[in-house]
Amino acid sequence: MVFLFGKKLQFGAFVCLALQTLLASQDNTQVTAWVNPIVTKGNKFFDSKTGLEFRMKGMAYHPRANAGELSEITGYDFVTDEHEDIWKPHIQLMKDLGVNTVRLYSVDPSKSHDKFMCACSEAGIYVLVGMSAPCLGCHISVEKAPPACYSKEMAIRSQMIYNAFAVYDNLLGFSVGNEVNLPDGTTVPAPCVKALIRDVKNYADSCAGYMRRIPIGIDLADVEPRKPWFEYYDCSIDDNEYTRADWIGFNPYVECDPATNLEYSDSKGLQRLMKEYKATGYARPVMFGEYGCNLGENTIEGFENQRSFLDAKWMNEEPQMTAQVVGGCVFEFSTELANTVSKSLGPEKDPGKYGVGYFDPIDCDHDKTPCKYVPYPEYKNLKKAYTTTKASTLKKDAYKPQSDAILDCPAQNFSSKLPPVPKIESLSCSVRQPKCNGKLANAFKKESGNKKVTLGEKKSPTNKEQSDDPSSGSSTNMKAASVVASVVSIAFAVAFAAF
Repeated sequence: MVFLFGKKLQFGAFVCLALQTLLASQDNTQVTAWVNPIVTKGNKFFDSKTGLEFRMKGMAYHPRANAGELSEITGYDFVTDEHEDIWKPHIQLMKDLGVNTVRLYSVDPSKSHDKFMCACSEAGIYVLVGMSAPCLGCHISVEKAPPACYSKEMAIRSQMIYNAFAVYDNLLGFSVGNEVNLPDGTTVPAPCVKALIRDVKNYADSCAGYMRRIPIGIDLADVEPRKPWFEYYDCSIDDNEYTRADWIGFNPYVECDPATNLEYSDSKGLQRLMKEYKATGYARPVMFGEYGCNLGENTIEGFENQRSFLDAKWMNEEPQMTAQVVGGCVFEFSTELANTVSKSLGPEKDPGKYGVGYFDPIDCDHDKTPCKYVPYPEYKNLKKAYTTTKASTLKKDAYKPQSDAILDCPAQNFSSKLPPVPKIESLSCSVRQPKCNGKLANAFKKESGNKKVTLGEKKSPTNKEQSDDPSSGSSTNMKAASVVASVVSIAFAVAFAAF
């Protein structure tokens, strides 16, 4: 027996069950409609229909309970259809905050997410999905050297997740990993990360006639020096575009003085960061995968170390920042009691209190004892920052990228020898069209037949704009279909453990 997100499964049935479920059609969600897909040009995001620049006002979301079974599982998927009672009120709170992007770290591709994705779309929210999870074979291992750090199971999982989520119009991007350069700025697993990017991008291109091509990126810890990280994940290896990330996220916690840094000109940390980003000449989108330092002294209504979130406004208004980053995701929606030092959610400061709110009572478990969301005073600060941010008026057609460079690989500390393409039978591309109040996502004319996907293909490196939105072509109201996935005879133990 194995465990997948807390559920027992027969060892050999895991992959087949996951594939059957992820391709099953779910048509009964009744909300407004799908938002317009987002596309990239240069180092910016744009609305594919209006052409207006899309600025991220994001939130990291993992509503971990305070007690019970769901407080003990790291990386549990809370946004499946079966957990609608948990996430539905939270989406309304995030809408109230002005959030337009939600970052998910771990998902279970064997479960339906139609209701969550549709509800997010109704609220005007896009979603960033992490492909890793803290289970055996579900992430690039930082404990193993290449090629062992990149498993066949991770290659299969990435295709399962791509099939499960690329069909949603409000899917903003995929991240192949989070802070895989920890501890201590390690570069050991970097070739495995780059190989995974290679294979997912190859798979995405192969499926472009069936699903929108989704940008594939990586989220890194903010480890200095920063330039080599840009260089490594942008450089082409073996003259192959697929080895280059479509975007890079950093998790910088540099704005730590909410009481005195009242203007952008006061924030030396952010200014230095933007200068470093610009100096790299990186030509693709950069985001703050996480941000929100909680170490600054700032007591509000008796609660210590409350964040001002002025940086949440600056990153989407200050020219120096909008030129370098597309926005970011505040860490995080709710404080995880398990991550606190004091095991308390009260007004006292704690290095583990990153939520803009917390769950009450202290023994709530999302089951027998429901968890009620209680905002911290800083919630109001974030709401003010996000809801008063001036919308960008930049149009895609008028935008001229600042850089067209493809960076060279770092001269040292990074290996250009990538693990080989895993010997797996790739999954067929999904043509599923999730419905949101009668409107189909992924609604464009598909190629006929089931295309055989072969990994190991190459593409010439380029920064030229590509169409990520095939729905600009002829639309069709074909019935949402399922593609029979390739039979995958992989049985692996899935056991949750912290990264």
